[in-house]
Amino acid sequence: MKIGFVGAGRVGSTTAFTCILNLDVDEIALVDIIENLAVGEAMDLAHAAAAIDKYPKVVGGSDYSLLKGSEIIIVTAGLARKPGMTRLDLATKNAGIIKEIAKNIMQSSPESKILVVTNPMDVMNYIMWKETGKPRNEVFGMGNMLDSSRLKERLNAFGVKNIRKAYMIGEHGDSMFPAKTLADFDGRVNWDEIVEQTRFVAAEVIKRKGATIYGPAVSIYRMVRAVVEDTKEEIPTSVVLQGEYGIEDVALGLPVILGKNGVEEIVQYEFSEEELEGLKNSAKILKERLKELGY
Repeated sequence: MKIGFVGAGRVGSTTAFTCILNLDVDEIALVDIIENLAVGEAMDLAHAAAAIDKYPKVVGGSDYSLLKGSEIIIVTAGLARKPGMTRLDLATKNAGIIKEIAKNIMQSSPESKILVVTNPMDVMNYIMWKETGKPRNEVFGMGNMLDSSRLKERLNAFGVKNIRKAYMIGEHGDSMFPAKTLADFDGRVNWDEIVEQTRFVAAEVIKRKGATIYGPAVSIYRMVRAVVEDTKEEIPTSVVLQGEYGIEDVALGLPVILGKNGVEEIVQYEFSEEELEGLKNSAKILKERLKELGY
């Protein structure tokens, strides 16, 4: 099993570390525009693996040929939003980066499935799908898995027990919302308070430590495991819609079945009218951003 990464920064390298700890990995490939960073992280990861008697091949560099043969490639490369930078500024800069990455992946490892993490994630996921020309099941995004983890943490903090299912869906952004219809746990909550905290808790983490790292890394690992081990887990995932729930030509987060073929099924739930309107609102916001970028 080979897993590729485009982006050897904190999220990419921490995800690689998490995968080494928890999966039976034969090879890890890290590609980054900063070659020394990718090489150094690869060396460090190999040493960490040896400490637990694992000896995968771990390589790093700036050459995309290192990714050849990857079962899945995780894309975390891109700029982080800085003070004074608008969402459109970030999207414009990262769209250019994603277009270049898409071209390079298709030249080096066109058979790989692609998991997009770069923000604004749903928009970048759609652009990656468009630019690669790959089937939509092979290009998908990590966002709502992380949002749902934050929701579960908040539910637990408010005294909820036995959380069997709790999903945030829609945009990986301000218009995300909980799928109350699907929520399954013991206890009662003030949804308005929970949702407010879940939507904006990432900003609090970033204010205090500069970036979110561990939450994204473990969420990415969960999705990677579902693919490489073919677990066919139901996981909230950013996926390109082609008519599901009356929405098309945009990527947003919904429960899907993840397995060896990537997105094996978009689960068709009977959402409430409020939830369907929430999905359509997210789709409208994301389509407006895509239009601003020429898509």
